[in-house]
Amino acid sequence: MRKMSKFLFSLVFLYALTTACGRKEGGELTGVLDRPSFNGINPYGMQYIPSGTLHIGPADQDLRSTYVQRPKAISIQGFFMDETEITNNEYRQFVDWVRDEKALRLLDYMREDDNGDLTDEVDWDYRDEIDWEDTESEVQDLFYDDESFIYSGDEPNMGGKTVDIDKLVYEYKTYDWKGAAKTKDFSNIDKFAKEHSVNIYPDIFCWIRDFSYSYNEPMTRNYFWHPAFDDYPVVGVNWKQAQAFCAWRTQLWNQFKDISA
Repeated sequence: MRKMSKFLFSLVFLYALTTACGRKEGGELTGVLDRPSFNGINPYGMQYIPSGTLHIGPADQDLRSTYVQRPKAISIQGFFMDETEITNNEYRQFVDWVRDEKALRLLDYMREDDNGDLTDEVDWDYRDEIDWEDTESEVQDLFYDDESFIYSGDEPNMGGKTVDIDKLVYEYKTYDWKGAAKTKDFSNIDKFAKEHSVNIYPDIFCWIRDFSYSYNEPMTRNYFWHPAFDDYPVVGVNWKQAQAFCAWRTQLWNQFKDISA
């Protein structure tokens, strides 16, 4: 009988404990409950580099600089890195995106807001309607507009009309976080923004410029265009173009996360 009473008392105690912990708005520290979920999907073709510490400075064997520059440790936050170099075909996706984005703007294919007014955002649903091979398509009319970005004469490798590579410009924005941290003024973060306009077409003439005594004209004509070189590393990309590519890739990834959320 005594064991039975202890068992019943334990059940009543556990029931009271569970019901007390399960109350809503009971004053417990639970954090914000309506936060969006994070799946942590690894980007395709990328490898995660975990956080770690890097020691820089002179080694023990560098006796002359031992007391001039002391070694120090730098902590590096984890990041994603491509498993291989960026290929011609992957960078061509960036070039085609900028080309189509400019064409959609010239054709006034823009998104509408809730009131039906056009916004400054391109409507990418019309991208499939742009056929660059169809001579009777609407986008082909841009080839003969002298003020547009399309017509530039004959292609150096294939022949025919092509886009004006001087007008394939990607525009993006960065923020001066160090400057904002010094002023401690976060009321208007846009005043710390810096706009960038970068011509993103790779320098195909680097094969001739960098190798004076080599016959590299076939590489200049074919390396970035021919399908045989699709999986080869892209060349002729400077530092600003690489930064623009990373900014575009980040924008593309953020749009994917918003769609898949």
